Amino acid sequence: MKFLITKANFLIYGCIFFLAVSGCDKIPFLSKYFPSAASKKSQNPPAAVAQPQTQSALPAGALAKVGSWTLTKEEFAKELEAIKEAVPGLDTDNLEFKKQVLEQLVRQELLVQEAERTGLARDKEIMDDVDKFRRALLVQKIVANITDGVDVTPAEIQDFYDKNKDVIPELSEPAEWRIREIMVPTQAEAKDILIELLKGTDFAVMAQTRSKSASAAQGGDLGAVEEFKFPEMQTAALSLEIGAISSVFKGPDGYYIIKVEEKKGGKLKTLEEVKDDIKTGLLLSKQEQKVLELLNELKEKTLPETNEELLKE
Repeated sequence: MKFLITKANFLIYGCIFFLAVSGCDKIPFLSKYFPSAASKKSQNPPAAVAQPQTQSALPAGALAKVGSWTLTKEEFAKELEAIKEAVPGLDTDNLEFKKQVLEQLVRQELLVQEAERTGLARDKEIMDDVDKFRRALLVQKIVANITDGVDVTPAEIQDFYDKNKDVIPELSEPAEWRIREIMVPTQAEAKDILIELLKGTDFAVMAQTRSKSASAAQGGDLGAVEEFKFPEMQTAALSLEIGAISSVFKGPDGYYIIKVEEKKGGKLKTLEEVKDDIKTGLLLSKQEQKVLELLNELKEKTLPETNEELLKE
């Protein structure tokens, strides 16, 4: 039986790993309460017992053997590689660290074999979890096979940038707006106010005297705005030049008129600045499309059935 540390199970069992290898004495605030087995051993060292000289039963190239289980140098190298991927800061080339990992794998196998001997490996819950893990790995593998070779060309990246640079906010630097608003309950009143504004009435004065929003006392000033209160306000603001006044539009609390006092930032990013993000997005989209195409083919062949009525119970 062979076992490789994946990123997922290394992270899950990481704390157990380091406690099992290093002992509680490595944790200062616990060491005085829970002296490790290693420290107890050092306080009462056992009497030396002469061991008979026997030839190693390890197969050639094996680092460890527990019963029928063996660990080769190649398998151990994969273990270290997985650990380094999960925790990049670890020095996996350190000899002491390698010894600790080897000891942990041996301990793990001893416990696995004991669990199998006592029948725990045949426990239904364990078998169900193993099956779930197997299914997840199979899905991961077939998705990797399906999407292998899917790529994004520089022309596709350029085309996406050209078509979306004016409509996708993430392709521009963050913008900061200074907005004034007037909000009234009815459309008719809002239109009357707009006529007065177009005649030259000061927007701040009109907001103070006619607006029903919380910002009225400040002349409708919303201060520096990075995110708009609701989508319709954003749409109106994006269509205005600095100093311009919007037409009447409906919002969540009534009818609004806004004025753009100032705008900072919002400069379009260059293709070079965003090409990696665009490539990642297009690649994921293409991969998803490949998987969906296969799923649709499989559905047509197998005709899966579901009973969604049971979901309502």
